Order: sequence, then structure tokens, then C-alpha cells
Amino acid sequence: MIGTIKRQAKDLMDELNRVDWPGKAEVLSSSWGTVIISIFVGCFLWASDWVLSKGAGFLIPGGH
Repeated sequence: MIGTIKRQAKDLMDELNRVDWPGKAEVLSSSWGTVIISIFVGCFLWASDWVLSKGAGFLIPGGH
């Protein structure tokens, strides 16, 4: 059992050494892209909700 655990740990380390880790510039670029897209989607959903709310207010009598 100990031998199996050691083998799995060695296999894990071998696999991690083969990973192509991104550099700092690539991580920052991807992070900013994610932030910008999240802000855009949030604004779009807010605007869509606002327009639909106002539209429903005209269709439903007594609605605010």
C-alpha cells in the first residue's frame, strides 16, 4: 500500500512537471479579459432587465 502511494505521488509530480504553466503576462491578460467581459455582460443584463421592466409596466395596468 505504501508503495502504491509513493508511485502515485511520483506519477503526480511527473505530470505536474509536464504542464505548460502560463507566464505572468498571460495570466494578467486573461484576468483583465475576464473582468471586462463580466462587466459588459452585467451591464447588458441590467439594461435588458430595465427595458423589460419598463415595457411590462406599460402592458400591465396599475403596474409600477
